[in-house]
Amino acid sequence: MAGIYTHIPFCFSRCGYCDFYKTTRLDRIGPFVSVLMKEIEHYSSDLNERIETVYFGGGTPSLISVKDYRDIFKQLRDNYDIADSAEITMEANPDDINEDYLDAMLQIGFNRISIGIQSFHDRDLKEMGRRHNSVQALQAVNIANKAGFDNISIDLIYGLSWSDTASFKENLSILRGMSVKHISAYHLTFEEGTPFWQLLKRGIYKEIKDSESTEQYQELCRFLADEGFEHYEVSNFCKPSFHSRHNSSYWNHTPYIGFGPGSHSYYDGVRRWNKPDLSLYLRSEWDSIVESEILDNRDLVNEIIMLGLRTANGFDSERIRALDASFYEQVFSNSRKWLKAGHLILDDRFVKCPEDSWFIVDGIIKDIFI
Repeated sequence: MAGIYTHIPFCFSRCGYCDFYKTTRLDRIGPFVSVLMKEIEHYSSDLNERIETVYFGGGTPSLISVKDYRDIFKQLRDNYDIADSAEITMEANPDDINEDYLDAMLQIGFNRISIGIQSFHDRDLKEMGRRHNSVQALQAVNIANKAGFDNISIDLIYGLSWSDTASFKENLSILRGMSVKHISAYHLTFEEGTPFWQLLKRGIYKEIKDSESTEQYQELCRFLADEGFEHYEVSNFCKPSFHSRHNSSYWNHTPYIGFGPGSHSYYDGVRRWNKPDLSLYLRSEWDSIVESEILDNRDLVNEIIMLGLRTANGFDSERIRALDASFYEQVFSNSRKWLKAGHLILDDRFVKCPEDSWFIVDGIIKDIFI
């Protein structure tokens, strides 16, 4: 099994916190789609496995027209063995959603939608530079459900500089009774080079206290558990059987191929990525676009640790032993103090980080890296 990721790099406007590669040059969508079709065909012999997941991320994939998506999907199906049962996801902004568009997306083959809600409070949305308002946020979920999407995911952001825990709890309460099967919730981060980073450096924004961050995360976990969601990855929650199959494949080293500027691929033990440069991408000179690295055993062990500890399953220690017995011993030596403190637990062959320690898991991961 394998996956396909397509990066749509276009946004109508830029959000202040976002450091993903994107452009507001919407006049380049047409040329981009033409080159994307060439890229899909160019790499068609590289991944000869059945495709179980297809994901369109961004940027803003909901800016792409119905006609363009029909052409893109024909090209994908002509060149790759996409399973009838494949999970096919599109990310969408609430203000792009209407019933006619989503009806067409379902007919084309999408069966999962991830809506960038971020917040149900107008002040939050305005501060973040989002185009939609709170009413559109609610309407988007209802429209997606009415159109026939059973598998609806939404994104939320917490830890906002200008807000507090009480406001975040109000955000969560709005979710009660909504037809949402999956939630991705991320703490606001100030990524270097973003407008928010500049506001932080100028003292206009301040990072919230660690104690408040922890409180909001714990409130998030409690609320969603009460609502019947499983916490299967640090930032991801789902109703039973509605985990993101595509994202889960990243965490267990399932092969995948990426298209579009800034996209990543992993297959045959090699990590590849397209340079995040639309102008370069539009030249269709594949050798000048792609960079790559071959992962050695040390790289693979560290990835197994990093990806595994961010999930409820943890990492399989026997995979590490099979790669290198000395690395296996070193990992357990590095893990000893965390196991003793209860921040890691050993469950048969799996090393796991319990939910109440996930808020510090990045530090744990760095400490036990080879």
